[in-house]
Amino acid sequence: MEPKTFKHVLAAVDDSELGQMTLINAIHQAREDDSKLTILSVFESNDLSVFDYFSKDKNQAARDDVERALGRYRQTAEAAGVTNVSTMLAEGEPGDVIVKDVIPEIQPDLVVIGAHSKEDEEHHYFGSQSKYVANNAPITVMVVR
Repeated sequence: MEPKTFKHVLAAVDDSELGQMTLINAIHQAREDDSKLTILSVFESNDLSVFDYFSKDKNQAARDDVERALGRYRQTAEAAGVTNVSTMLAEGEPGDVIVKDVIPEIQPDLVVIGAHSKEDEEHHYFGSQSKYVANNAPITVMVVR
């Protein structure tokens, strides 16, 4: 039996340490399969304070920060040897946006997402976004821990 080869990898990333591990794993898979890599960040405007949300300048500044980060992620992927890289900025609830909007629009065959786990003394929990994507995406999902 041969391992599955992916033609288009979607990496859902952010600036967290786990988000960066997600990017590294997606880059590795894209290089391994010589596939297209789309790097996605989801802007969650509801995470802004109510004052920042309604401030056009602060809202735009936060969005600009995400765009700059996407540029850095693209450079990282290209420096690692991925030749077909694109970036995408979406807005909303990440799990919903990835499954209902992004996957149908760009049609990847693998999504790589961080677990965003929370820990207590006895349990490890998947974050609600990664759990939603893993349970609802119509394609293969790699959850990075």
